[in-house]
Amino acid sequence: MTIEEFKAYYGNGYQFSQRTGLGATSFHSWVARGYIPIASQVRLEKITDGGLRARFEDVLNVELDGD
Repeated sequence: MTIEEFKAYYGNGYQFSQRTGLGATSFHSWVARGYIPIASQVRLEKITDGGLRARFEDVLNVELDGD
């Protein structure tokens, strides 16, 4: 999942925190980093019952572009 998909689904850090029980700092950290780590993507896919999909290539593309 991309940051854009994540933002479209949750809106902002507060809504993310309220809907998942996870800290809003995770949301802000991922946005600042420019991607969501694959382990977190897998967790979000489970939390959203597939509403968001974990995709390793989204992480890889961001990391390769940063080189």
